[in-house]
Amino acid sequence: MATRRPVLTRRQLLKGLATIGGAGAAYTALNAMGLLGAGQALAAGNTTEPLPPGSLAGKKIIVIGAGLAGLCTALRAARAGAQVTILEATERAGGRSLTLRNGDSFKEWDWNTPSTMKFEAVGDVPADSPDNYLNAGPGRIPSHHTRLIDYCKELDVALQPYIYHSSNNLMQNDAWNGGQPVQLRRLKNDLRGELAEMLAKVQNQGALDQLVDPSEVNQFLGMLEHFGQLTAEGAELVYQGAAISNDYPRSGYVIDSFTYEQLNPGNVWQPGVPWPTLSLEDVLNSDFWNSEMFNNLEYFWQATLMEPTDGMDKIVDGFMAAPIPTGGTVQDLVRYNAPVRSIDIVDGQVQVTTATGNEELVDFAVPTIAPTILARIDGNFISATVRQILSEVNIAAACKVGLQGKSRFWENEDRIYGGISWTKDIISQIWYPSYSFNSDTGVMTAAYNRLSEAEVFQNYTREQRLEAALAGGEKLHPGYREKVFAENGVSIAWAKMPYQAGGWANETAFTQPDLFAQMASADAIGNKVFFAGDWFSYWPGWQVGALDSAHFATDLIHRQAAGNG
Repeated sequence: MATRRPVLTRRQLLKGLATIGGAGAAYTALNAMGLLGAGQALAAGNTTEPLPPGSLAGKKIIVIGAGLAGLCTALRAARAGAQVTILEATERAGGRSLTLRNGDSFKEWDWNTPSTMKFEAVGDVPADSPDNYLNAGPGRIPSHHTRLIDYCKELDVALQPYIYHSSNNLMQNDAWNGGQPVQLRRLKNDLRGELAEMLAKVQNQGALDQLVDPSEVNQFLGMLEHFGQLTAEGAELVYQGAAISNDYPRSGYVIDSFTYEQLNPGNVWQPGVPWPTLSLEDVLNSDFWNSEMFNNLEYFWQATLMEPTDGMDKIVDGFMAAPIPTGGTVQDLVRYNAPVRSIDIVDGQVQVTTATGNEELVDFAVPTIAPTILARIDGNFISATVRQILSEVNIAAACKVGLQGKSRFWENEDRIYGGISWTKDIISQIWYPSYSFNSDTGVMTAAYNRLSEAEVFQNYTREQRLEAALAGGEKLHPGYREKVFAENGVSIAWAKMPYQAGGWANETAFTQPDLFAQMASADAIGNKVFFAGDWFSYWPGWQVGALDSAHFATDLIHRQAAGNG
């Protein structure tokens, strides 16, 4: 009996293409195979659908926290006829959605004095320019966060592209390449070429037609030739990298380290100087293959995302300005400097007591504060078991540093227009502005670290954080310290901000699945207090998680008020 020859299925091929080349490669292959239906798109519901008008008439609701979850909860409940009060522990709304502009101040809980964001006038850009801002909290919106995007449309919040992934972004590791940064495109293209050559050589061993249907071998090799930019060398397809002579080098041309001029082909006497090829060993030793090189393949991270024009807090402003049926806006519902001390169920109602002793008796309460802080609030509104569950949620540390450039040197010298440069230094990332290209100045997120790096970084003094950001930036951009307004830099550690526990719940559904299941299924005592906040969702740390949880909480209140709880 003849042995059945294994065949690479289209499904397996598409999965491999998606892994190496991203969703775009898989989409192209599907289209080429005629397997994509014409005009088929994801169905979209009404993600901002309100509750029925008047369905909460006569009900009193207290929302604890004026972050995005609290504002959305209040808007939805008020538009359904409820009498809503938002108790905010600080003097500002927005929670972790904090955008700093010229003159804005903030204070971490263990500081004696505040930090103040200061910008300088540069060229035609005044210090108070709308372009001068630092998103100290959330900074980008993926395209699949439809509820957030739809609310931006409803609230007239203009959006612009946020460039997450630019091939000119730099990758730097002290333990590799002598500490010198390398453009992202070089790592990706040379890895693609090396892998394609390895796969093409399988055919020379007579093995490729055991993986792919024999009738498709030539097409498959042609695909590899294009995918990896391979060149025929005798009977073999090989990757010649930057030395290729019959095509443009995908990794581009050398940038002179002294003049910062890119040695591109120009006039007919100037052929250009391609970058040297990075070997497979070089790419592996860079240590960027395990995360940073392929971040844009993850569901969160498209090459281009979105952000509100003129700052992330424009979304907060949109909610605050939203009109409510009783007249006025959501902003009129907020009571500032009103931290909550206890929440109790008393005779079928909710008694909320503030730190000053003020008591409010309402029908429902929606706390939106971090779970570990909520667990410390007194009262019988949760059982001892749920209190323990909330206290065990892991909260990720997160820090940022903001610096203004004396010029847009990243554009002028490195031709970086948006995106993120990565380093194995403690600062982790530098974000470049995705707007106002060729302007006289710009604001960088000069450090953004999370988890273990942030746990160390947040315990630095303000001066130490700034020094670390300057030293880390120097590794990516020589002369960095003199190219920024170093004395004006600010840093923020979210675990040390008043009434905050950190950056976000650390992917609780995946890192603490048993805990998440218990938290999600816990019975609300008396069906009077309902949780909201990005932590109470599958999207912790994302604004869409806050909105999803707000809709979930208000849907439950609506059901309870209608007697369907």
